[in-house]
Amino acid sequence: MARLQVDRLMDRIGGMLLPPRCVLCGAPGQPPCLDLCRECELELPLAEHCASDDDGPLARSFALYRHAAPVDDLVHALKYRGELAVGRVLGTLLGRHVARLGFHVDVDRLVPVPLHPARLAARGYNQSVELARWVTRETRQPLALRMVSRLRDTPPQVGLDGPARRRNLASAFAASPSARGLRIAIVDDVTTTGSTAGELGRALRLAGAERVEAWCLARAG
Repeated sequence: MARLQVDRLMDRIGGMLLPPRCVLCGAPGQPPCLDLCRECELELPLAEHCASDDDGPLARSFALYRHAAPVDDLVHALKYRGELAVGRVLGTLLGRHVARLGFHVDVDRLVPVPLHPARLAARGYNQSVELARWVTRETRQPLALRMVSRLRDTPPQVGLDGPARRRNLASAFAASPSARGLRIAIVDDVTTTGSTAGELGRALRLAGAERVEAWCLARAG
């Protein structure tokens, strides 16, 4: 509770020193420090899609928005243009929604989808980590940044169908024994067929995780 109070105080101070400004329309953001106005937030294309995984690795898979305008533009800005302030907005929204739905009570750790070291070096940051930093702030569930690793620098999934995506990601991830007995939520930016989260969930279950689910910002397709 003390950490939550400190975070809220810092938000108020930050909002007074640098008032929030909407990343979409430029209007004043929502106090104390969300860079998105209420009008633009209400226009975001909600999906709130929730499903279980037929293959078994994931107990639940949740996507907050449809990957449509303007969410797709915001994701692109975060992922490819390095606009990390957008990550704070999107991660905060995702965290608030999963907390409102109560999903966080089933979770012990948050695990962002890892990038291969070569991809991370080229980009300079992991967009899933940038989202998860703010999801954890809203849910109060700790991040586990070293629990999983990406073993292969797989080609981009764009343009691949479901079976090809699964083949592309086969054995792409490894999880450490620190996952044993934990309930884990995978955090990612966009899901299409669920193959990335499914393969990562499989690696976590093999490492002994008790339960795995996925929280994605947006769902494509």
